[in-house]
Amino acid sequence: MISQLFVICFHLFGFLLLMQGLFPYSSSINNINNRSCFDSQESSKHHVIIMLIDALRADYVFNKNHSYVLKSIEKFEEKGKVLSYKLRSHSPTVTLPRLKALLTGTIPSFWDIIFNYNSSKLELDNLLFQYKRKYPENKIIFYGDDTWIKLFPNDIFYRSKGLQSFFVTDFKEIDLNVTDGLYEELNRMNDWNLLIVHYLGLDHIGHAYGAFNSFIQDKLIEYDQIIENILLKMTKNDILIITGDHGMADKGGHGGSSYAETYVPAIFISHQFKETKYSNSMNEEYLQIDLTPTLSALLEISIPSNNLGILIENILEKFYQKTKPNLLKCLINDNERQLYSLLSNKKLSIYSNNLKLIRDQAMLISNQQDLIILLLSITLFFSSTILLWFNIEIKSFLSIIILILLYTITRKLLISLSIYAICFCFIVIRMNKTKQIHYKLKYENKISNLFLIFYPLLHLISLFSSSFIEEEHQIWYYFLSTYLLLKTIETKSFKILIIFILSRFIRSWNQTGNKWLNLKDVGDFLNQSENGNILILVHVISSIIFIYLVNKPRQYSISYLLPLIVIIYRWNLIGDLSSLTPLLYYALIALLMIVNRFSLETFLFSLLYILCRSHNSVIIIVHMISYRFINENDARVLFLFSQSAFYHLGNSNSFVTIDISSGFVGIPIYIPIIHGIFIYLSTYGLSIIWLLKLSKNEQIIYLIQMTLINCIFSLCIFIQRYHLFIWTVFAPKLVYLCAQTAFHLFLFFMIK
Repeated sequence: MISQLFVICFHLFGFLLLMQGLFPYSSSINNINNRSCFDSQESSKHHVIIMLIDALRADYVFNKNHSYVLKSIEKFEEKGKVLSYKLRSHSPTVTLPRLKALLTGTIPSFWDIIFNYNSSKLELDNLLFQYKRKYPENKIIFYGDDTWIKLFPNDIFYRSKGLQSFFVTDFKEIDLNVTDGLYEELNRMNDWNLLIVHYLGLDHIGHAYGAFNSFIQDKLIEYDQIIENILLKMTKNDILIITGDHGMADKGGHGGSSYAETYVPAIFISHQFKETKYSNSMNEEYLQIDLTPTLSALLEISIPSNNLGILIENILEKFYQKTKPNLLKCLINDNERQLYSLLSNKKLSIYSNNLKLIRDQAMLISNQQDLIILLLSITLFFSSTILLWFNIEIKSFLSIIILILLYTITRKLLISLSIYAICFCFIVIRMNKTKQIHYKLKYENKISNLFLIFYPLLHLISLFSSSFIEEEHQIWYYFLSTYLLLKTIETKSFKILIIFILSRFIRSWNQTGNKWLNLKDVGDFLNQSENGNILILVHVISSIIFIYLVNKPRQYSISYLLPLIVIIYRWNLIGDLSSLTPLLYYALIALLMIVNRFSLETFLFSLLYILCRSHNSVIIIVHMISYRFINENDARVLFLFSQSAFYHLGNSNSFVTIDISSGFVGIPIYIPIIHGIFIYLSTYGLSIIWLLKLSKNEQIIYLIQMTLINCIFSLCIFIQRYHLFIWTVFAPKLVYLCAQTAFHLFLFFMIK
């Protein structure tokens, strides 16, 4: 028992080290910048309006030939009063890290994605703090995403209205509240100096329906009207900035680093701009953090001390060319000095007057991964796994303890690893009491068994290719289909043949991965408005099969209400009450489980049936059928189903495919814990069900080995390629593998 606790502790410790090495906290320090080119304590009499549209893709502005485009700025472009740029944001492309990047000019830590759903006060030097510090009498007004209110909970805003940002099913009400507040402020422009509005409707539509649909068109038209009304109220010296926090993938989500997710527009409109050709600016690209020093100059304040961005000089040249012609040189020198201060903290010296080169060097050291910590974590994973495979006495763990102590004292990894390797070998050999666990399976001499002996090796080899990492679902689909086909030929079983056909059928239901994501799949076809009747028919057929599967072998008539409630909810059959019907659904399946009519697996299947997208009801049905027909003694096919199920619903190794809308099914208020559980279950629920079936199998030890091998080698390959796949591909998969390993370890120790 003590040895088992050691294994768990070392795996946990290794995992924490891994997370620390991969996702270091931001190296920013909480200094306040006191230098500025604007010495006067009185600001210029101009209003700055920041219109931040959540998930505003770059092509919604720059692709003029597309029907999905903002058209309201065209007439100002003709007058030469518009400067537009493409900005590249950093991953993860979610709201909280992007807002921190805009306000501080830093590249936030990946840990910030954890706090995206419950952000705390922003402590770093930032634009709003600098503005309020220099001009305490000036008024900042805000309407929109309540993340801003959480970042600035004190008296930064003179007037504000924060609106819940995670009700992704709300396309209208939140934006209408923001617009009402905006119009009120436009009618009293002498009462404020800086106005920020953060619109959410576009992002919510994307999560629900994707980046290209009629709702998107209607929303862009709505924003066009708002922009025109703002421009009508602006005076000569005012400036309007329109931008997005992040973009949006074609499927509607965001979080990764694809072009559509990372590139956002930045549109500057002012009557004060010297006439310029629109084409001269639209082709220029900057980083999103470059907005921070540029906004500092427009607000006439100091650049935040941790800023890594550079000035967009063209904007300032056009805006200040009449009133302050010599200001630009001072601003550039100030930006250069501020960036140099970050480099000097790292004892680096760079002799260059090129702001971009200085910025790149500062970015390089701002959130650098710790390779030494990563190697140390790999060693711990490897060592504890070796000891898990063999019943080695507890003394053998002394080698790992020696490694940790040596590194803690000396901080020299190579020396520590060398001494550790000697100690590890010496202790294990000297003990001479190792006893190998009987983990080997008794294979029958069949092709299907021989095929799966080598599948871990094939999988690991595939991970050396970036394309196979992005398209990992193809590997699991191939393994599953091939194994089922071989089993069908060997056993001549009609049930396995049906499962093979169904598994091949649902492969094309949801296109996932990266390479062919733009191609239409069955789900895209069913979700087209003109195919609504077909979707209803598919859903009704699925509901009939669902009733049959749920009621067998035990009959319980109340369960017939379940698919009916789902239909009422999804097609809004009873008006406003339809949105609350899932609460009745949850109560019914909980009751059926309490009275012992539903097993845990049936409960989870029923829960997934309402949480999934309408077209994915077929996927749930196919897995319910497969679950019923598959023999639990066949551990290999259970494991393959547990891996493939994750991708069948349209998930991928990228954060962007997580369906956030599933967390709001029937929940009338925002409850982070419940929403988090629902999102997690809708993503991993099918895999969990198959792993539960797998836990009843006597061959679990074999699967523990396979999972641990995959985990270790995946980590090693990750180290090799981490600079390319830091977030978009491997991070969610890494967490999934580690969680799966922990689950298998738990089962292993329970069985032991």
